[in-house]
Amino acid sequence: MAKSKDADPLERWRHFESQYAERIAPLLGTDEVPVLGKDEMIELASLRAKADRWRDRFFKAMEGVRD
Repeated sequence: MAKSKDADPLERWRHFESQYAERIAPLLGTDEVPVLGKDEMIELASLRAKADRWRDRFFKAMEGVRD
């Protein structure tokens, strides 16, 4: 895999959004209050943060702005 500075922001954004969507879908598809363990909550927060960072990098790249 390419180093994060060399990675395609759109591809990485899609990758982490897909992982997040896959993990969160079962929680959103029920009327019951989901029960999550600490590790699951940390993983979901981490995936959301990664997707958000790559989304920001993608839009900054479109504007020609660099980190």
